[in-house]
Amino acid sequence: MKRFLPVLVLAAVLSSCTPTDEPVEPGPVPVLPPAPGPEPEPEPEPESESESEKTLEINFDAPFTDLFPGETCTLTYTLGGDALEPSREYKVLFSSSDPTVATVDARGQVTARKSGSTVIKVTEVDTEVYAERKVYVVNLSQIKAAYDPERKFTCGHTLYYKSVVQSWDFFDDYLYACQVCGSPHTLTFTRKPVHSQDPRAYMHLKYYGHGDNMFVERAFDGDWLWVSNYGTLESGQTNRYTDSQVLSRVKFREGQTFLPSQADLNFVLPGSKRLIAAFDPDNGSVGIWCRNSDGKPWFHVYDIEDIKKAPTEIVQLSYSISYGNPVVSEKPTVKAVNLSKVPALLSFPMPFNYTPQGYDWHHGKIWFFRGAGAEAADVAAGTAKNWATAYLVSPEGKSLVSMSVPWVADLGLLASEGLTDLGYFEAEGIKVKEGILYIGFASKDAGSSPQRRVNIFKYPLD
Repeated sequence: MKRFLPVLVLAAVLSSCTPTDEPVEPGPVPVLPPAPGPEPEPEPEPESESESEKTLEINFDAPFTDLFPGETCTLTYTLGGDALEPSREYKVLFSSSDPTVATVDARGQVTARKSGSTVIKVTEVDTEVYAERKVYVVNLSQIKAAYDPERKFTCGHTLYYKSVVQSWDFFDDYLYACQVCGSPHTLTFTRKPVHSQDPRAYMHLKYYGHGDNMFVERAFDGDWLWVSNYGTLESGQTNRYTDSQVLSRVKFREGQTFLPSQADLNFVLPGSKRLIAAFDPDNGSVGIWCRNSDGKPWFHVYDIEDIKKAPTEIVQLSYSISYGNPVVSEKPTVKAVNLSKVPALLSFPMPFNYTPQGYDWHHGKIWFFRGAGAEAADVAAGTAKNWATAYLVSPEGKSLVSMSVPWVADLGLLASEGLTDLGYFEAEGIKVKEGILYIGFASKDAGSSPQRRVNIFKYPLD
């Protein structure tokens, strides 16, 4: 309306003239000022660097730890950020979200009470800046529970070859399963979706060993298998290899077959054999189970980045190996990291001499699995002794507790659930991931059926 107002004023002046009036020369049209608008916001004064908001940060720097009832640990923290005043004395408070599971005192010492989980919180009083850490108190009691089909994680999918699974690992939606396959002796790794049959991919490692345990390292450049290598033909056997003297890191390459010398990166502990590894990604550490020169089982823990970056050297293996067809016996040299020259985070003897059917190293605990499955002849004779027992071992090498799975010898149940029609159901593999315990079993069907499966069940730790 404002821009038409001068025209309306002129129209009003003209319409007031009569026919007898002398024409009047129009004067300049008055222009009205615009209506006043809101006052503009004043521009903010630029904030000086000294006046900008600064922050204080608080973070736990202690390793992730699972506790056994009665155990204690101290959670340490670090204050940081650009608001930190080094000369100032800060006050912090610790708290536990569930003191019935674990309590925490003013110094950050956590005491485990009963199985479950709790969140330990440390708060800087004046700013209320805080950090949280979830702590699990574990005692293996979960696996004593009766069979529950809801615990199935993945079951029923067949694998590559007529041979039971030896070990497994999974990430996101992909499962890796290791079998001893064919002749000559080969470890075959099947990669497939966790919850479906196909698509599948395979990689084959000849003469590497028995595949007692393995883990997969997921890196920016692909998935890497950590597996025992340079196995030797067992005495009196024609195609069974064991006592691997090398731990190898091998990138998974679909469709390829590798000999021992083709592994990407090798690790040795002179004098030790049957090296098998597990990985704690939260703490970035690798746990290695092996037998020393006296045949005694030991456990060594290393920082994974330290051993991956350590220099390699040419190392002659401690013991002669036999392999191939015709069989060749030799003591080969290997380009490898000599782990005896890398500082270990932990080293201790195992509290028992059992051979693992899989184990895991997670949050300062060894989760050790062993067992046996009944063969068809045992089932027919009524002497089947399927069993599976898990052990929890402390970082000091103390056996804390053992528990057995109660339903693995129930042949009728196993058949009705479609897990096996033979009754063969052997403990093979154990993992802990994000607060869930996973236990695995190899199964096979009766007679000449080629069906071989991996069956994994889950048990939340809290």
